[in-house]
Amino acid sequence: MISKKFLKSSILYTAASTLSTFASFILLPFYTNTHLLKVADYGALALYISLSLLIQIVVCFSLDFYVAVAYHDLKDNPAELKAKIASLNGYLIVIGCAVILLCYVSGDFIIRNFIDNPNPDSFRYIMMSVFTGIFTAHFKFYNSLLTHLEKPQRYFWSNILNFVTTVFFSLFILYKYPLTLEGPMWGRLLSCFSIFLLSFFEITFVYGIALSKRFITATWKFCLPLMITTIFQWVLAYSDRYIIKSMLYNKEVAVFDLAVRFTLLVSFILDGVSNAMAPKIFSLLKGPTTDESAREMNKLYSGFNLIVLILVPINIFVLPIVLPLFISDEKYLQAFFYFGIICSGFVTRSVLNVYLYPIYAFKKTSRLIFINGITAIFQVVICYLMVRQFKLYGASFTLNAIKVLTMFLFIFYCRDLTVTKINQKKLIWLPIVVIMVFSFFELFINQYGIYMHLIHLVELFVVFALTYLVYKNEISGLLKWGIQFAKSKMELTK
Repeated sequence: MISKKFLKSSILYTAASTLSTFASFILLPFYTNTHLLKVADYGALALYISLSLLIQIVVCFSLDFYVAVAYHDLKDNPAELKAKIASLNGYLIVIGCAVILLCYVSGDFIIRNFIDNPNPDSFRYIMMSVFTGIFTAHFKFYNSLLTHLEKPQRYFWSNILNFVTTVFFSLFILYKYPLTLEGPMWGRLLSCFSIFLLSFFEITFVYGIALSKRFITATWKFCLPLMITTIFQWVLAYSDRYIIKSMLYNKEVAVFDLAVRFTLLVSFILDGVSNAMAPKIFSLLKGPTTDESAREMNKLYSGFNLIVLILVPINIFVLPIVLPLFISDEKYLQAFFYFGIICSGFVTRSVLNVYLYPIYAFKKTSRLIFINGITAIFQVVICYLMVRQFKLYGASFTLNAIKVLTMFLFIFYCRDLTVTKINQKKLIWLPIVVIMVFSFFELFINQYGIYMHLIHLVELFVVFALTYLVYKNEISGLLKWGIQFAKSKMELTK
């Protein structure tokens, strides 16, 4: 059964983590309004965003993961912890400055090789993407530190700032300069600059900024393999857009990118729950291995999986009903043909957490290079073949195939790192069956309308039935706890 503490601690982290996605959904009706932003410009925006994410990965250098490990290693030695975080802060700034210089010098090369039909603003948009990625990298580092310091309120309000500034600046400039990329580009840049100021000055005020040589070796050893594997993850997440673009048209790129963006709500909610779990899991992994600690970790993993299995089918059913109310151009409704297939792949997330937490805790990040390298190669090859034969359906099925492959690579290559024996029926076979259910039913969808919603409703009932059969005891226990909790609250009010 999911513990009460886990449920309560998840609320603020989950809410804060979804704010960025919520901002995307608020901006969606404006970005898909062809009177404000052309379809081709939306496709170009997707490419600039992917560039800023790549810059974020390089600049962050996986220091957001390393600061979590450093905190748990040195939390009993405040002076050493302060010195190390100050140096990590300094490393981030130095890497950011180096990347700015490199991108400024190589801007013309990027334009010639990666941007079709460049215009006089292409170089400016590239540099705006670079600065956006750098600012976001520092804020990501700051958020990771807040999570492991267990300061959910500060985490929440810092993300509120990001949310408000993103929406305000993007819409204000979009309406001032319609049918251009000025609004989306400046909105993201100014918002990221504001959160960078917050994160930089707070970390510098509390911990300082330094460039100590004695931390470089350990930092490099931990972070380099993880950064490489994160770049592989970027390939997994964005290479399909370039493959689609090479064989189809900008319209198809825009539609597929939108289908993937519809899944961001699930992604950010699960990130929030994972953030809430992380301090507890790290403490259990770093502590003595006992039957009690193993049971506690299994409860957390199993509870996370239950959340995923409930969240995914609800999301697939609800979003195609709600989002079209805010989409003005019917061209974008085609994204819902692929949304269900893509979103169903998130059910593999639970088993990945079982192996990712000990990889970070025990500093075995070099293993991620092999796993993500293999999957990145398969992603590019399979996606190319599938898109060539089945177009956007091929790209959608490729994402799920790669997620299942990744799951089994983690199981076979990292099983020696786990201190618990996972429940294969719950964490492995049930997610695979769920993906198969969605993949089968989604093939019957060929137009947007009531027929699509009925299919999604059938999927929801089937997945809920399968989940209940496997999680019958946990769901019954959770319902009993909810009833008892409600009764206690009512008694207190009386």
